[in-house]
Amino acid sequence: MYALTRTTAALPLVLNASRLLAGDQALTVRLIGLFDVLRQAIAFHDGRMTWWRREPIAVATGEQWYASNGWSVPWSDDILRDVIERGAPCHNTARDAITHYGAPIVWNGRLWGVLELRGSDRMAIGAEEQALIDALAPLLAAAIASDQGTTGALTLTVRQQRVIEALRADLEAPLDLSHLLQFLLRWALDATGAEAGAIVLVDRERGELVLQVYEGYSGDPLSRDAFGEARRRWSWEIGVAGKVARTGRATLLRDVSRDPDYRAFAPEVRAELAVPIGADPPLAVLLLDSPRSAAFGDSEVAFVDALCDLAVNPLRRALHYQQLLETSAHLGQVFASMPNGLVLMDPQGRVLRHNPAWLTIWGLPPDSMRDPFYIPLDLVPLLLPRLRDPLALTELCAEGQRSPAEVQSLLVRLNNPHQELMLLSAPTRDSFGSLTGRLWIVSDVTREREADRLKSEFLSIVSHELRTPLTSIMGYTELLLAREFSPDERSEFIKTVYNEANHLYQIVEDLLGVTRLEAGNVRLDRWAVSLRQIISDLAAHLNNQIGGKHTMLIDIPPHLPPIYADRDKVRQVLVNLITNAVKYSPNGGEIRLTVVEGADLPPDHPKGQFVRIAISDQGIGIAPEDLPRIWERFYRVDNGNTRRIGGTGLGLSIAKALVELHGGRIWAESKLNKGSTFFFTLPVATDLVRR
Repeated sequence: MYALTRTTAALPLVLNASRLLAGDQALTVRLIGLFDVLRQAIAFHDGRMTWWRREPIAVATGEQWYASNGWSVPWSDDILRDVIERGAPCHNTARDAITHYGAPIVWNGRLWGVLELRGSDRMAIGAEEQALIDALAPLLAAAIASDQGTTGALTLTVRQQRVIEALRADLEAPLDLSHLLQFLLRWALDATGAEAGAIVLVDRERGELVLQVYEGYSGDPLSRDAFGEARRRWSWEIGVAGKVARTGRATLLRDVSRDPDYRAFAPEVRAELAVPIGADPPLAVLLLDSPRSAAFGDSEVAFVDALCDLAVNPLRRALHYQQLLETSAHLGQVFASMPNGLVLMDPQGRVLRHNPAWLTIWGLPPDSMRDPFYIPLDLVPLLLPRLRDPLALTELCAEGQRSPAEVQSLLVRLNNPHQELMLLSAPTRDSFGSLTGRLWIVSDVTREREADRLKSEFLSIVSHELRTPLTSIMGYTELLLAREFSPDERSEFIKTVYNEANHLYQIVEDLLGVTRLEAGNVRLDRWAVSLRQIISDLAAHLNNQIGGKHTMLIDIPPHLPPIYADRDKVRQVLVNLITNAVKYSPNGGEIRLTVVEGADLPPDHPKGQFVRIAISDQGIGIAPEDLPRIWERFYRVDNGNTRRIGGTGLGLSIAKALVELHGGRIWAESKLNKGSTFFFTLPVATDLVRR
């Protein structure tokens, strides 16, 4: 009878609240009016009503609350969480004598929201006030449901709401994209009982979906390309997930076979639920599949919808973090794979990061970059045995300290082996534009500078070598055209013009030969031929060229087997080496040609049967430091004798290439002012080769 009396006393307030909540105004406006009705029965300062749609929505009313110390008092979520956890009213009194009360809005077994009131310690929520709030709960639930439309009808049970609130704290933790999506998919599968599921990201720029995680399918849902790589992307014009990604509206299929948009991940699927994560535009789509047509009821759909709503902000954070990771990974790959040496250092010269090419270009071992490593204090001692000018490198670093905002460059020359490195030192800045250190970029320009040197030498040598015979040809032909000469003089002039033209032809032929060899266009016409016959024919041909100052000695064993070679190419090698011996022994002497079968060969020589040919002279010789480079194109030892003798510097390069085409090797030994010996090998024509 007492409870009935209290309810009857509150009846006018309930009727007023009923008319107010059933009105056409916005729900937030109606709720503010409801707080005015409640003040007629409860002496509270301010109130808050929280309910759920995509995100928790709260409406607060009342003036700003200030504590005794003058600070404003924000709303605490402690009571809100306690109410959701317990499913019953809760209240407490804070140290500032603020009483905080919360009551669940439960109707038909579902939690629709939480009503909270705050007041002084004189605010009392007794049995009569609690009866009034209990009477208002169905009215509030109906107002919230009608405001949410059809989706609002799918509300969470108290247990589901507790799970969602518990997950809220877990999702606030920093999770990377993979772990976050695995977490969401696992909870969705466990809570709904779905047998399989997947989450796809939405790439709106390309109009594509990207499969990130999946679980429970009997087979691999990913197809493979021609290289065996998984196809994780497809157009959002395909499948239910694509439709949800384009429209932002969830889709539930009870029978997938009746929907033309369905794209099968597995043949056993009967029902599919696709829910967007985020809206305008969706960030991702959660797919749940089951072989049971009735797998997804209102309760399951409501939970998945709430879970996807809860995941929006965590997913945004994870995507942003993933984008930063991808950018960092791309930059890291570029940094590591750059052929140039890169080193990043702080303002004091301490190395923060370097790529593998940095050590390779300097020729430093991997363990040389200890931490901390300072430039130039630790770098110069490592390079000191090879640096031609250590002070230049130190001065570059000092200049970087004096002018930290300037870009500096330096050409560093190293010995043993010879290297030329271009060093660029540029300042680095942070996002605020402040200087943070320097970036060194080291490029090996040895080949480029050598190419420039070769080009310059080519132009210099060829122009000189071409001009000399052309001058003779033009001079003698001009004389022949200008006046008459005796038959003997005329014959001598014509012979000179012929010789110079032949010299000019040989220069052009050498240039063309080098070009063909570099392009790989030289093919050998190989047969079993007699080396003795080639040398005999050549000796008669070179007899006039050798002249009176030189003596040609030929030593060939009596039983020399045939060689497997191109006769013309072997002849060209011999001509180049013999004429070279004649040229570089200007004072005359012996030119000795020796052929040996079964001689000792260098350790790196190919296996097999070879004959070794040696051509020796008693000329000016070659310095030890120049000997390794005589096989380079256009390279000529830089001294007065070689400049006076002339030549294009191509003969030895051509000879080396032709010998190596035959499978042999060529090398040289020399002593200054005592002469040189050039060795090369050619393969013997064995029975196997002849067949």
